Amino acid sequence: MQRTKTLLLVVVLLASPVLAGCANQGDAEQPTTAPTDGTATDAPTTDTTGTQTDDGGDAFSDAEEREIRQSALSALRDVSDVRVEGVLNQTVSTATASQSTSATFAVTIDAEQRRLVVDQTTRTGGRAVNQTTYLLNDSLYIRSPAFERQYGSQWVTQNVADRYDGLWRNRSALQLHTNLLDVTENVSVTGTETVHGEEVYALSLRPSEAELAELSGVNFGAGEVHRFDATLYVSTETDRVVRSAIHVNETVTVRGQELQQVVDVRRDFVAYDQGVDVTLPPEADGAVPIGGNQSVTTAARQVTA
Repeated sequence: MQRTKTLLLVVVLLASPVLAGCANQGDAEQPTTAPTDGTATDAPTTDTTGTQTDDGGDAFSDAEEREIRQSALSALRDVSDVRVEGVLNQTVSTATASQSTSATFAVTIDAEQRRLVVDQTTRTGGRAVNQTTYLLNDSLYIRSPAFERQYGSQWVTQNVADRYDGLWRNRSALQLHTNLLDVTENVSVTGTETVHGEEVYALSLRPSEAELAELSGVNFGAGEVHRFDATLYVSTETDRVVRSAIHVNETVTVRGQELQQVVDVRRDFVAYDQGVDVTLPPEADGAVPIGGNQSVTTAARQVTA
């Protein structure tokens, strides 16, 4: 039973690049997957209202759907910076036990400078842990109280120059959504809705495993994807993504034991092109360096934005 609990904890603390804004940053190999269904997590509450067009007739022609998709893709590629807020729910289950985790997060992304910061609070089993992650200047900086005992500091840092490009592609929510919309062929417009008082198109994305594999660094070899759904809510006026919702259901194997995972992530893109400045706070000057072959453990492996 203790081994089962340990395995559940390990997986609950892992993050999928597909779901991440800036995920676990260690060097150890981990299942870079997201969830499978043992028990579905509670979907985040939303203020989305609107009219779906799935009524037996297509309200949008193929040409219109292609145009909406291309306009959204072009708008994402033109973004210089963005602030994102969101909620993540994850459930990991074995045949005998399950563990649920929830997280709230705020992300600031400077696309021009390729810098980002994620502030996240993760709750598991009544325990809450706050973590702040910076990716900038070929380095990763992470602050969490969980590091105090192991490193004598709440701040650790790691030089990631040799894999910065990959981390940026996979950990920037802006880049992730751009790539996801770019590689997915199965895209349909299901209707128009209202998000935060703004009219949006609801774009449904159902990427294949082959298309998911095109997202750099995403490896589904450690498990079986049962379902991957994404909905992007795109402004009818600006063509920009206002909100996204991603659901992943998967079976993974960790340390020889099969686990079921389900993850639901909702992101709100709250502000575009505000001239953000992603810089380290003075406290980061005392960050403890972690060698290139040494993984950042504990809090760094939490589910992330």
